[in-house]
Amino acid sequence: MGVLGTVTWLTAASALGAAVFAAYLYSSLPPDVTEPRKALIVKGFMRSHFFMGWVHDKMGFGIRRPQPSTRSSHPGLEVTDASFDGIRVRVYKPPAQKTATESKMAGLLWFHGGGWIIGSIDSCDGLVGRIANKTGAVVVSVEYRLAPEHNFPIPFEDCLTATQHFLQHASEYGVDPTRIGVAGGSAGGNLAAAVALRLNKDDKKKFPPLKLQALVYPALQAFDFQTPSYVRGHKFSQVVLPPNLMIGFWIRYLNNNMSLVDTFSNNGHSAALKNSRFGSYVDRHFLDESVPRSTPDEDVSIDLQDDIKDILNPYFSPLMAEDADLSGLPNTYVTVCGTDILRDDGIMYAKRLEMAGVQVQLVRYPSGFHGILSMTSEPFYFEVGKQMDQDLTTFLRDHL
Repeated sequence: MGVLGTVTWLTAASALGAAVFAAYLYSSLPPDVTEPRKALIVKGFMRSHFFMGWVHDKMGFGIRRPQPSTRSSHPGLEVTDASFDGIRVRVYKPPAQKTATESKMAGLLWFHGGGWIIGSIDSCDGLVGRIANKTGAVVVSVEYRLAPEHNFPIPFEDCLTATQHFLQHASEYGVDPTRIGVAGGSAGGNLAAAVALRLNKDDKKKFPPLKLQALVYPALQAFDFQTPSYVRGHKFSQVVLPPNLMIGFWIRYLNNNMSLVDTFSNNGHSAALKNSRFGSYVDRHFLDESVPRSTPDEDVSIDLQDDIKDILNPYFSPLMAEDADLSGLPNTYVTVCGTDILRDDGIMYAKRLEMAGVQVQLVRYPSGFHGILSMTSEPFYFEVGKQMDQDLTTFLRDHL
């Protein structure tokens, strides 16, 4: 075979490979996903990114973390980096707008996503700047330490420390301490929910109460990985977040024992507690009211090995909070996407909060997928993402 023939063969093989890969990506997309052609491109990009990360890890280089992106321009905002009791933060401050009824601004702490192992204040810089501009609130983006170098509870404690500092020093930023909320997406939604739980329970008398919590497609439990949205995620390959990737994130955050992925995926880690009160916290009744509520067996022995016992800790898995500890939580906003494996986490938490007497707004985006809030501008933007961005900032502006 001559050089020309070799080139022709390689070209044909590459084209065939690309076609097969594209067919796999497209055919395995959830059938109801928004803007499937764009979603296909995003999925291909994300699969390549995760594959490179897998290779990087297997070669012994550890977690592959993207380099900080170029800092966005934020006209009209005063943006400064600071330290809140040793925790690095970035503060986005809009011009003060005094009114006849309000002399100080509202405040918000934002916790970035990334499965507790990637992400930074740089990666969410554009999003947080938009929130500050659209809400008129002073927004503090928190650079919590990342797993697996820093397992639970360190990321949670960093977010808690930053929140407590802001509540105590709000006036230094022109913020009313009674108008401060917490928010985040994915793992950041988990951290926001955990911080709200802690402040509502153990620190209730030490700090002003939070005004609200906004949880965007939050990861809220590591107890049941066979919920309908997880099962559907195995059937239809997800645009951004496949089930085993999310399970891996949980394990990195918990103890970094990646040999547990299959056990967790099959619920082998929690099977003995299925009929316990913890099992009732992820009851299918919350997803489908025609399903009878389960009755916990009070005689079930709550006994887990030490390295996974934190799956029952509400500051690790907020859905594991006792009913009494949910009562008194602040006004809550939860968004879920129909093609996201974390959909059911958000729905179950919203239902349990509602039953506990908490004011809750659950907003569903049936065709949305995980991470879409960050896709509101070129090169990849989705109408669902733009709508989610608008709905979130409207809620924050109206309720802070």
